[in-house]
Amino acid sequence: MSYCINSQCEQRENPTGAQNCQACGTALLIADRYRILKPVRSPNPARPTDIWEIEDLGTGENEWGTLKVLKVLKHAHNPDLLRLFQQEARVLIWLAGKARVPQVEPDGYFQIKLHNHSQKLSCLVMEKISGENLAEFLTKNQFVSQTLAFDWLQQITQILQEIHKYHLVHRDIKPSNLMLAGDGKLRLIDFGAAAEADTDTAPIGSAGYSAPEQIAGKPEVRSDFFALGRTFVHLLTGIPPIDFPVNSTTGKINWRNQALDVDQSFVDSIDQLMEPLPENRPKNTQVILEKLKINDSDPLT
Repeated sequence: MSYCINSQCEQRENPTGAQNCQACGTALLIADRYRILKPVRSPNPARPTDIWEIEDLGTGENEWGTLKVLKVLKHAHNPDLLRLFQQEARVLIWLAGKARVPQVEPDGYFQIKLHNHSQKLSCLVMEKISGENLAEFLTKNQFVSQTLAFDWLQQITQILQEIHKYHLVHRDIKPSNLMLAGDGKLRLIDFGAAAEADTDTAPIGSAGYSAPEQIAGKPEVRSDFFALGRTFVHLLTGIPPIDFPVNSTTGKINWRNQALDVDQSFVDSIDQLMEPLPENRPKNTQVILEKLKINDSDPLT
């Protein structure tokens, strides 16, 4: 089966081996190199992007038939969406080989023009990471143990350390954007909201995870710590952070009584990550990692 990249096509599925879409005539070989095999996420007209699993026919023998992921921006007429999409491409190309994020080759971003269409589609080809995201993990396991959470917190903080070196903020850390790869290691995905830290931006993020200053359009690197804390609330309790009541005095969520078999000191450290005021959170990733290293045998005591 091959799929048509044209989001306005009425019948996007095509038989294997077809050169052009049988419904709209669009070429099925994209950029003379990629063929869409199946959706990673069901196509939805309400979403600005489609995400596909593709086959890379490559430019050399070692690339022939490699499975990758193709993200397509359908709304090229929207300058804000185009800017964010191009920013995601630049960030991932820059971070290639530097952090546990989807790897993107220098030519991984490109634009194509469809037959009989005036606008271009923006495309981003990324490494395909085999495994499951942590939202899927929670569906199967309900919540994670303190031991596993401690290990994952170290891993994610190390990833953020690499990203923050370049004064970048991810702005959308949550379980569904963390992949547990086949090697047992975590990878941070979906850089569609990534931005330069300490720069005024449009409000963006996911409800229940985004820091107050990020919602106000003023993200900084410690905004990622807030989302990180909220993510671990979800992982340790199995309950989305938006479902917890908020203390009207402190602005913090009341989640502690749902953290079963979790040391008080670990709970305190998660709370520190998601302090409402960024200056009350850890200063940087090194502070978090040093505390984790010191208390490796007895997490964060």
